[in-house]
Amino acid sequence: MQKIEIIKITSLNREPLVVEGYFFQGSDPKAPSVAIVGAMEGKTILPLYTASKLVDFLQNSLSDSKKILGNILIIPSINHYALNINERFWPLDKTNLNMMFPGYDKGETTQRITKKVFDAIQGYTHGVILETRDDLSTCMPYVKEFKSGFEDLEDAKKFGLKIIHYKDLKPTDTVSLQYNWQLWETKAHSIVCPSTTELQVDSDEIFEALVNFLNKNNILQHKFLGGYESTIITNEDMLIVKTPNSGIFVPIKKIGTQVKENEVIGQIIHALEGKVVHKIIAPCNGVITCSYKNALIFENAVAFRIAKNS
Repeated sequence: MQKIEIIKITSLNREPLVVEGYFFQGSDPKAPSVAIVGAMEGKTILPLYTASKLVDFLQNSLSDSKKILGNILIIPSINHYALNINERFWPLDKTNLNMMFPGYDKGETTQRITKKVFDAIQGYTHGVILETRDDLSTCMPYVKEFKSGFEDLEDAKKFGLKIIHYKDLKPTDTVSLQYNWQLWETKAHSIVCPSTTELQVDSDEIFEALVNFLNKNNILQHKFLGGYESTIITNEDMLIVKTPNSGIFVPIKKIGTQVKENEVIGQIIHALEGKVVHKIIAPCNGVITCSYKNALIFENAVAFRIAKNS
């Protein structure tokens, strides 16, 4: 393994920001290659944990280093400053790094950072971005693919996650890492991780999906049992369930569970009087894919997202 310094930015009032990558040289020059980008935001613990666990696995737990067939570059974290102070975006100007690609070496600080990162990950046949949702929801892990004309859904299925969200490309998505990476002919995918600051017993699901993806693409000779035949869903397959009341949000059904039409899946409790002011009813048969993640919910907020059963 080789540790690579991708960018170093000095600071007047704290330690320098040093973004490092971990490079593993493959044993087969003809094998495909992959670059994996972890936490681009603060409050993204699962992307950080998963990327760092993969570094440890490749360096210390893999039985034979020759099983690494293709080159692998892992960048566990980019936005250390935000992680250290529990901020979501770049602390100085609240910039989302994943809306600054492909970067600009003479631009703002965040543009310079993304330019250096983008230069480092060029030329890889496959790319993976680990991220979390950009709203007040948490979710079951899924692969996010844009309808950009550059997507490869068959490649996305190799992760073995339950859902691939095949979504329309918005103008703001054209400055994301996934879109720009695909423009430069890398098969890039985003894995959206649950928004959690606590690790659970099933927190290795995304790590195992990454290893299975590398195995199926002949980058790594190792696989785990399990994995799913991914279902491709679009926005037309999703129903959004909002609440007409603010209050204390009590989800009754968990993310990833099957629900039936007209079933009670959550409640809103009056914050001062403790009574139930609204019962949240499932509008269809399906699977809960996302749920509001805070205890206090606003009026007209999205409480659940449900993937309809066909």
